[in-house]
Amino acid sequence: MEDAKKKIKKLKNPNDIRTISDIDLRLKSFKEQIKADDFSPIKTIFKDLSQHSQVMLLVLNDLHIGSPGCNIDKIIRYLKQVRNLPNCYIILNGDLMNNANNLGKSSPLENDLSPMNEQKVIHTLFSDPILKEKIICSTSGNHESGARAKDSGLDSLVTPMATLNILDIYARYMANVVIRLKCPYTTSGYTDFKILVRHGSGLSGQAGKVIDGMFALCQKFGNFDMVVQGHTHKNIYSSEDVVYQNDKYSCLKKSVTPINIPALEEASQYAMESAYPPPNTDNSIICVRATFNYDILDSSLNDGFKVLPYKFNIDTISLDRPELVKFGDKIIPQAKFISQEKLEEIATSMAKKVTSKARKPKNLEREV
Repeated sequence: MEDAKKKIKKLKNPNDIRTISDIDLRLKSFKEQIKADDFSPIKTIFKDLSQHSQVMLLVLNDLHIGSPGCNIDKIIRYLKQVRNLPNCYIILNGDLMNNANNLGKSSPLENDLSPMNEQKVIHTLFSDPILKEKIICSTSGNHESGARAKDSGLDSLVTPMATLNILDIYARYMANVVIRLKCPYTTSGYTDFKILVRHGSGLSGQAGKVIDGMFALCQKFGNFDMVVQGHTHKNIYSSEDVVYQNDKYSCLKKSVTPINIPALEEASQYAMESAYPPPNTDNSIICVRATFNYDILDSSLNDGFKVLPYKFNIDTISLDRPELVKFGDKIIPQAKFISQEKLEEIATSMAKKVTSKARKPKNLEREV
């Protein structure tokens, strides 16, 4: 104790919180609890999918389960479709529950379910063993964290994540998701695709501001290939070459794709009162594969920056396409009973089928 007092006297400001935390064992203990509870602004989650040369991702946010406007039938259909696609995985990105309470904008009197029952619905939707294995990460949205931020310190998504036993891939704020993919253009035979996952915030719902905000996040938090977020209930897609500081002496030029994912809530009371435009509720699968980067053959395109021998080709495929709707009705045995070669064969076949471009009718072709 005497040593601690001497230490305080030597410092200019003995009431500084950092000084106190170095001395007070209770605050030291509290700091350790914060570390254990993972309050870090960004959580890194690694997923080895190097058995696939192409991966499909379904990002689900703004489901607002419990809201009268929640399109639960469409959510169930999407999950059935994804369950049967062997190379398709799921990212849960906040506002899964409406979590109506007196601390937020949604009124409990207008909700179809209580927050507890919303948690039960989330558990039921994702408790299927095959679907649960497909979940790569989950984040919290403003509806789940509203009570935590304003009053009680409660995070409403913790309970369903715990009952599903996927707390290890749950990020309260943002997630750095690193997906390892098969890539023939590297000596190792694989490469890492980095995604910044966040629920999103404000930005007035204007498309330009949303996209600019996502590009800015790439620069702040790391060398990302894609940023996905929701919150605005809009479908916004962009792609642009960005230059990163690669190391002390060189810069790396690569393509970055920000995607704002639409909602699966048709309407809400406060959105109608605020005269917000109707949301887009037709979601898409994001299809990612590594392709040869032809920019490496022409140095004039690179402005002296380093480029990789490959680049990521990112397509979006509507889940309302007839091919995928029909595929959702098929019954495929559990993945663990299918050989890896068969899985890759099914995945490649489906990818070709749903990404093939429609041919022009002969009567519409231009005459030469």
